[in-house]
Amino acid sequence: MSAPAPRNGSSLSPVEIRRRLLGYLAQYRFPLIGGLVAGTTVASIQGWIMKQISVYIESLNRGNVGTLAWVCVGVVGLYAVMGVLKYAQNVLLATVAQRVGVRIRRDIYAHLQTLSLAYFHQRRTGALMSALTNDVAKLQNAAMMMKEIVATPLQLVIYLGFMISISWQMTFFTLLVVPFIAVAIQRLTRRLRRISQTTQERLADVSAVMEETISAPRIVRAFVAEDRELKRFETVSDLAVNSQLKVVRRSGRLGPIVDVIGAAGVSAILFFGGQQVVAQQMNSGSLIAFIGIASLVANAANGMGNLKAGWEEMMGAADRIFSEILDVTPDIRDAPGAKDLPTIQGRIEFDRVEFAYVPGIPVLSGIDLTIEPGQVVALVGETGAGKTTLADLVPRFYDPTGGAVRVDGVDLRTVTVASLRRQIGIVPQDTLLFSGTIRDNIAYGRPEATDAEVAEAARAANIAPFIESLPDGYASRIAERGASVSGGQRQRIAIARALLADPRILILDEATSALDAATEAMVQEALERLMKGRTTLLIAHRLSTIVNADKIVVLKRGGCIAEMGTHAELMARNGVYAALFETQRRSAAIGSETSEGAA
Repeated sequence: MSAPAPRNGSSLSPVEIRRRLLGYLAQYRFPLIGGLVAGTTVASIQGWIMKQISVYIESLNRGNVGTLAWVCVGVVGLYAVMGVLKYAQNVLLATVAQRVGVRIRRDIYAHLQTLSLAYFHQRRTGALMSALTNDVAKLQNAAMMMKEIVATPLQLVIYLGFMISISWQMTFFTLLVVPFIAVAIQRLTRRLRRISQTTQERLADVSAVMEETISAPRIVRAFVAEDRELKRFETVSDLAVNSQLKVVRRSGRLGPIVDVIGAAGVSAILFFGGQQVVAQQMNSGSLIAFIGIASLVANAANGMGNLKAGWEEMMGAADRIFSEILDVTPDIRDAPGAKDLPTIQGRIEFDRVEFAYVPGIPVLSGIDLTIEPGQVVALVGETGAGKTTLADLVPRFYDPTGGAVRVDGVDLRTVTVASLRRQIGIVPQDTLLFSGTIRDNIAYGRPEATDAEVAEAARAANIAPFIESLPDGYASRIAERGASVSGGQRQRIAIARALLADPRILILDEATSALDAATEAMVQEALERLMKGRTTLLIAHRLSTIVNADKIVVLKRGGCIAEMGTHAELMARNGVYAALFETQRRSAAIGSETSEGAA
């Protein structure tokens, strides 16, 4: 069934983002709780030690050195306990953070596998890679932030309790600065979420430029564009750095401002407390203890400010991940109650098919076409006539916007996508091989295939002699994108892959157009074996390769069928096909004469 258009960056509410982040954290609740308990215990011990300072000093004033010695030993022991608790807190929360990061990346990657080709055509690869790296890294901080989100307020409550027990009047003076700190935090962090989103977009631009240039080194060097690409990279990098620095500058103001406000509070404490000590209404030990606890409160308040800044950045990253990736509804998905497609004969029917990538701009218009089982049907026409789009409707890479596509009389929208695609094989013009062994690439559609079946497919594809000549044979590793093998070898490995999958329907996208004559002959022989007994849809640019097709369908711009018939019928009609064929024949003859003259 066709889905609604993908969502494109519509922001979620903060409440919804928090709910979903907590859902990830809840999966690791036990180490999370353990880390938070450890952090809260540390805060309690710190406050208690500060509270006892007055007792220690009073003991010293009374000359009770023995008690003081034991107290000092106790302090060392307590700090040792605090060290163990801090270690446990860091390890437990870091474990949660890493697990959450892996889970989110896994969910993003899994969801990307469900999205249609249209989604990837609308978004840059670099932007998606940036989301998987930069944005997820910020979301991982959610677990570490929980330490502050939960522990810091608890610390403040604990510290304030100790302060009140020493002097409620001085505690009142301390709390007078809290509203000023709250206002500073709110004002300085208010725009951080939006700035952070802009920063992530700039980082996505950097990733996109890197992905484009690194994946196309031959083009860059062929056009001597190294310096131009370097300048482009520097430009987007500078924009990203400026955006990041904007976040740093805005966040960096927070600490100093909170410190100054806190210092004003400490000064008030010193003034008021000093007067009480002079008036003998408070002993010096209590004042020192109070100031120590107040410093802990100031540190906690500063931590709250940094936490708010980091939280806004994280919320921006989470919004991008949820709204632009995880919440995008797949265009192509199984309809409710969809059934598996049984083994097919291979009859394909296009019934008044319409299709448009952009509403109002048709790519296919009123296509009526029936392909019988075992037939080889070629799609020809000028660039942009809709040949590839028509073929892409068969494996449901797209759904028609009008009409229906049926296989063996079954509307493709009523069956599961997996059961349909398992019976379709595709050999594209630009074959992509994956990093791994040659065997892995051949068995990509049937990982459970035996070594004998893999070797048989390779022999049928005319690639076995090359593979067996390699030192590691089928275990030989292929470089990324198949860069370590030639174009003809890549095509024959792709053919072997299709042969092993044993599809009932085959789609060939001009699989020999970029090959030399000798290699083309080997690939063509392998293709003929592959097409035997299978319904084949052949997208053709060189018309000389399709003269033996059972049916040739000529498409014109706008996606209409201009002509249809065998090669002989269309040549006799002396229409669009005949004109195209004659033009290519003359071009080939001129090219041949030019080559002979040069020789």
